[in-house]
Amino acid sequence: MNERVNRSNMAALKTGLALAVFMSAAAHAHEFSGSHGTVTVDWEADNISRVLASGYGDSFGTEAWARKGLPELVEVEGRQCVQGSYFLFDVDDSFAFDIDENVRITFEFDRTRSDGFFLSYDQNVSAENLVEYVLPESDEVWQSHTVLLKRARFANRGESGTDFSLTAPDGTWFGDPEAAHKIALCDIRIERSNETLAVNAEGQLKLAVKDEHARATPVRIGLYDQTGRMPLPSGAAVTINNYEDRTKQVFLRNSHGMIPHWPHENRWFFYIDGEYGTTLPVGDYVLVVSKGPEYHRVVRNVSVNADRATAVEIELERWMDMPAAGWYSGDDHVHMTRTPNDNASISNVMAAEDVHVTNVLQMGNPYDTHFNQYAFGKNGRYRAGNHALVPGVEDPRTAVRGHTISLNIGEVFRPADRYLRYDEVFQEYRRQGGMSGFAHVAGRLFNVERGLAIDVPLGVVDFVEILQDGAIETELWYDFLNLGFKLIPMAGSDFPYLGAPGSDRNYVYVGEPFTVDAYYEALRAQRTFVSSGPLLKFTVNGMPMGSDITVSSGDTVNVSASASLNPDLEALDRLELVVHGEVVASAENASAGNTISLSHALTIHGGAWLAVRAYGAEQTIAHSAPVYVTAGAGFENPSAVPTVAQRLINKLQEFETAEADETQELEAWSVAENLGAMLTEQRVAILERAESARMVYARMLDSYGN
Repeated sequence: MNERVNRSNMAALKTGLALAVFMSAAAHAHEFSGSHGTVTVDWEADNISRVLASGYGDSFGTEAWARKGLPELVEVEGRQCVQGSYFLFDVDDSFAFDIDENVRITFEFDRTRSDGFFLSYDQNVSAENLVEYVLPESDEVWQSHTVLLKRARFANRGESGTDFSLTAPDGTWFGDPEAAHKIALCDIRIERSNETLAVNAEGQLKLAVKDEHARATPVRIGLYDQTGRMPLPSGAAVTINNYEDRTKQVFLRNSHGMIPHWPHENRWFFYIDGEYGTTLPVGDYVLVVSKGPEYHRVVRNVSVNADRATAVEIELERWMDMPAAGWYSGDDHVHMTRTPNDNASISNVMAAEDVHVTNVLQMGNPYDTHFNQYAFGKNGRYRAGNHALVPGVEDPRTAVRGHTISLNIGEVFRPADRYLRYDEVFQEYRRQGGMSGFAHVAGRLFNVERGLAIDVPLGVVDFVEILQDGAIETELWYDFLNLGFKLIPMAGSDFPYLGAPGSDRNYVYVGEPFTVDAYYEALRAQRTFVSSGPLLKFTVNGMPMGSDITVSSGDTVNVSASASLNPDLEALDRLELVVHGEVVASAENASAGNTISLSHALTIHGGAWLAVRAYGAEQTIAHSAPVYVTAGAGFENPSAVPTVAQRLINKLQEFETAEADETQELEAWSVAENLGAMLTEQRVAILERAESARMVYARMLDSYGN
């Protein structure tokens, strides 16, 4: 995950928790709510109906992390100001709502406490528009700064229904946790240009979308007028559980400096269940319809007239039919609060992205949970056709030793006295029939390497999440494979924190018939590959991904592989065969069908793990689970063992002095200094398990060291 990084999950907070942990003792107490850690700020300005702040912010391209700058009221020369690191503003709807015009906003700051700010706002044609402003040097206390908001919309589409945000220079995700994280705002003045055009005539649009079997099917929709503006979706659109908001629209995020492919510059979109009706201003529109990577996208011009309803029927065409070949897709990492009444809408969202198994994760930290699920085990499953919602957890989660995921569990296990003993939690979920592993391995977030170092050699880790936010990272996974540990590659969107639902997914060979239990059995057997677009085939001596093959030293194995990519996404660039982490063969020059094939004969000495990976021309990627080949020994890489084992032993030593730093915890408002006490109480038990892990690595060094 490199830069954008999984801000993976927030959490709620105890009502009335004091902000003294983050600010001075004079800070006011706040009541936090939701996974953002939202607070109401008791500060007013003309034409602003609400002022909010949150511990973790996500609005119009802003990623705020108020590690120690939550709001407090301050008096400056007799004036009431508000000081903090992140503020959200809801423009009074009676003053401006769903407009399309330039707006000027003048902010007045206490310059002695403010160096600059980031601004993001609801713009008609741009989903993300974060801009940094530096305040000019001045010896004066008061300083005004006027900003022009081009084509402002103010349609309550931001976090918690707000319209624009201000963030202190170091209040963003990449800000320095040691910096001040403060701005002091004393006034806001909003000036409309009143250039929004009045709607003179309206007409009806009726849309019906069918799949290749002529059945109504859920899809993702983009609908844009000739200026690039997307009309607000009607009530007929599917409801999306986006953090605590229940909304009708979201947007595709800019990931790692690359825009997820979408055939329109405006990246706002919505979902429908197959049928949709709305009233629109008369005019011409561009309609975009998509349903995951296996269907061709549809882009069509549509005209809405005043004198008659415009009826549009779309019949989707498949580019590839993976279920027909026994392959079913899954997203291992989706956060949506779920009651039984939410099942239909969530299922429609995931079916619109053509995800067959959605792991809907309740998220926790040592003191709170969010995105709660109404039931676990089979009582918590929901299935509509071949699309299923399955409850799981992202929990335990700390920056001390990483964020973890457990899938297909029977019931939640959160022992307060052993919360940092991840191995015991994993063992309990395995006893229940579940699977456990580490999230955000793509990105190495939250000290995940430290957690892997202790838990993988204990034999309790099933998988690692190597593909997320459009980026793949394989180094840690390859290291453990080279030591001889089998770990399933996993992929997940981490919606709503990162990608759109299903943007990164596993494909699992289930065969027929499809059942949820069969899906997890096949996943455990590593009949899987991860993908953000390319589709893979891979066999060694005719045996599929995840297989164990025994040969004699010196024997040759035959590799057959291919990769295909929906040309509506991008061109396929190359396919590579990886052995012990090194590329030993590759193929390029995609066919007219955007497919690349590779055949290779490999001589085996000792043993090896083999896998294939494919790349699109710009951003899509896929990686298979390995095939494990042994010839009188294991599949590990003897030449890599000494360096990797010693590095992980060094990583284990960090547990002796590791501290709980609340500025590295996303839910600092909830976890705060209490995590330090928990670490102190449980450190001895952690060190005992670390010693058990060290002994595993030491034996490897004895066998393969110099």
